[in-house]
Amino acid sequence: MNSPRAPFLSGLPARVVNLCRLRGGPQDLPYSPNLLALLVVAGTALDALTGGLLGEVGTTLARSLLSTGVVLALCWLALAIRNLRSRFVQTATALVACSIVFSLLQLPLALLAGPPPVNAGALTGLQLLLGWITIALFVWQLSVDAHIMRHAMEAPYALAFALVASWVLAYWAFDRLLLGAG
Repeated sequence: MNSPRAPFLSGLPARVVNLCRLRGGPQDLPYSPNLLALLVVAGTALDALTGGLLGEVGTTLARSLLSTGVVLALCWLALAIRNLRSRFVQTATALVACSIVFSLLQLPLALLAGPPPVNAGALTGLQLLLGWITIALFVWQLSVDAHIMRHAMEAPYALAFALVASWVLAYWAFDRLLLGAG
């Protein structure tokens, strides 16, 4: 039996993949606060699962919530400054959905790399390669987030990229301040 919501969400994975391919924009996603909340819960659960698999159980949930909170708060602020608050739900949905995709791409790399050695000189060739791939995925994720914000704010790409890069710095600062090095 088909749910009345099935057509509403049926194209969602393809739209999210298109966002990750820098095609389309957050306006292509449905306006649904419930979908946004569901994705935030799913992303947090994925982060908790990832932390458990990697043996980083202690502050994983707090770091996930902090990261999501910083990104969503700064997204809202950027849209509010441009007087585009009505675009927040779709923009936040795009950011969270794409974040889930990147988490799923990074998880097997982290599992394959294993725990980092105490001494950087003890990194294996595989760990170095996986590290470079992870850095490339991080830059790609920044590019996707900038693409989303460029569309949402109707701003130049360079401004949007600088904005999302500043979010990473803000998260890093709050993470160190609230949760310490880890």
